[in-house]
Amino acid sequence: MNPADLPLRDIHLPAPVGWWPLAPGWWVLLCLLIGGVAFLFWWWKRKKPTVNGLELALRTLDQLQGKYGKNTKALLRELSVLLRRVAISQYGRQQVSGLTGGAWLDFLDEKAGTNLFKGKFDSLLTELPYRAETQVETEALTQAIREWIKLQRRNTHV
Repeated sequence: MNPADLPLRDIHLPAPVGWWPLAPGWWVLLCLLIGGVAFLFWWWKRKKPTVNGLELALRTLDQLQGKYGKNTKALLRELSVLLRRVAISQYGRQQVSGLTGGAWLDFLDEKAGTNLFKGKFDSLLTELPYRAETQVETEALTQAIREWIKLQRRNTHV
């Protein structure tokens, strides 16, 4: 028998495997990958530091200093409002809103745990914002307010 006479053909390879549709294992891997990315995004958003009220108050304090500069009457008025807002947000409206004069300053000093306002800024916080014209140095008051706000971070309130 002559091999050239035999009806043999060369080896036929199967058609190449396509990439679509994906095998079930790839679908599982894709779902795990999407779930992992979604979890990491959720975890990052949760851990991302948020600006709390005290940080916002410190930023507002800096903005007030820049905005009013030499206009001490307007600055005193705005500083008084800012201090009152921070106190209300930290200790509640019931405890803060009725305080005026010496009681207000005593409250601020009590919550600071030190004597920041009483005796030093009595008239600056209680009387001068309501007078017709006032020109006083507000830098020390601004520093005291900044210190008071920073001291509130360590306390847990309302």
